[in-house]
Amino acid sequence: MHLYSSKRARRSLFDTAFYRTISQAATMLGYVVMVRGMTEQAFGVFNLLYAVVPVMSALASFGVDNVLQRYQPEYIASRQYTTAAWLVRFISRARLGANLVVLTFVLAAWHMIMPTFKLDPYRAEFLAFSGITLLFFQIRVLDVSLASHMLHKYSVGGYAILAVIKLVGYVFFTLTHRLTLQTAIATDTVASALAFAFMYLAHRRFCELPPGTFPEPPSREEKKRLLRYGLFYNFNDVGTLALSSGVANFFVAAFMDTARVGTFSFYTRLSGMVDKALPTSLFQNVIRPVFFATPRADAPVKIPKYFTLLINMSLLLTAPITAYAAIYHREIVDVVFGGKFREDSLLLPMVLAFVTIKIVSTPVALAAQYEEKALTVLLSKVFGLVSLAGMFLLIPILGVYGAALATGGSDFLKELFIWWSTRRTARWTNFGPAMASTAVCWGGFYVACSVLKSHLTVAPLVHLVIGAALCLAVAAVYARTPVLCASDRAILGSVLKGKESRWLKLVGLVT
Repeated sequence: MHLYSSKRARRSLFDTAFYRTISQAATMLGYVVMVRGMTEQAFGVFNLLYAVVPVMSALASFGVDNVLQRYQPEYIASRQYTTAAWLVRFISRARLGANLVVLTFVLAAWHMIMPTFKLDPYRAEFLAFSGITLLFFQIRVLDVSLASHMLHKYSVGGYAILAVIKLVGYVFFTLTHRLTLQTAIATDTVASALAFAFMYLAHRRFCELPPGTFPEPPSREEKKRLLRYGLFYNFNDVGTLALSSGVANFFVAAFMDTARVGTFSFYTRLSGMVDKALPTSLFQNVIRPVFFATPRADAPVKIPKYFTLLINMSLLLTAPITAYAAIYHREIVDVVFGGKFREDSLLLPMVLAFVTIKIVSTPVALAAQYEEKALTVLLSKVFGLVSLAGMFLLIPILGVYGAALATGGSDFLKELFIWWSTRRTARWTNFGPAMASTAVCWGGFYVACSVLKSHLTVAPLVHLVIGAALCLAVAAVYARTPVLCASDRAILGSVLKGKESRWLKLVGLVT
């Protein structure tokens, strides 16, 4: 069976859906436990420490992650297995070495840098957190490599192990009244180490070359191709840094305090969980190898279909979630999170609206990577300067809302810029019908729920239940509208044609 056949893709979709469901559920429950169990100050510092991860991702990048994502599927598809193995080994070692250099520099310059961000007293905690950082990037290399071999049972399963162990640790320390910054770091370190061990053993068993075969570097010309692509993405990753919510945390800390970092992180992490639940994120490691393995001759026909399907499937989820949060944001915070960070609950629908706008992000990035338009992606990072300027101007005036506007708005402009350069293949073929269906269905839902909410005096939990019931009813209608076009339904039907096809027909995704 061909590695990137529809049967293998179907198997990977099921494995990904199963383990991602476990991972997302455990992550969400763990987040609820953490928010309820930690003080706002400790929660803010914990999120500031995690904001170091995207900083290191950019500063120690050299574009290696993108090189692995882009070229390993190509090498495997063309049966260049020794070159694919060399690429994984080289990138794993390069990542580890670069991360150690950056961590050493940060620790050496700690007392010069961190007082600005109110982190100066937490050097010991950062030193302990460094283990999580190193493991995070090694896990990501294994994840990409396992996914390139269509072994999503192990790549996604590793993240499920990570999330479940975190949940168990948070629950234990909360029940014993010991969930602090230090115990949270210890929990995440143990979880990361076990997840890495699981993925490493799986990679060693299923992805290693046969005995007597050794990794071989590519030709000189091919190395130049990899180097050129990696260098562009190195600068691209630095530009991405300015657009991330992690860097926004540092600005909030500098202009405000670590407790407000907790507020901003609380809502942006909720939006991040929604983003990770979208098909474009959930099945990205399945989509990416199939996308990049598309023959050039088929690209003008297949790429627009893939592009449209990815956007429409994400829109099916983000539209109802954003509409629901726009009405019930305060009730969600009160019931689920015990009212913590309630005063800024309007931030929830705001950040979710940007998640809805960002559904084009992954499809656009895939199209640009497929066409090897690394320079275009690099140039788009000029909007990182817009984000930085926006945070300087808006955070002092609007606080955490200003941080959300600056990062979300500049990110949208960046995606629009990349799409413009790939618009010939990255075409959203049913843009008009999809937008019309979304406006009618969820605009009507918003109006109906607003009327019910204003006329019913009941407990917040009752409002949430009523709204959820109406949301499901509207979603059932929405799935049958032109939000999905004929090619979307055809692709879903061709890949998911087993017993699950009955359920897809029942919910209206295929005909």
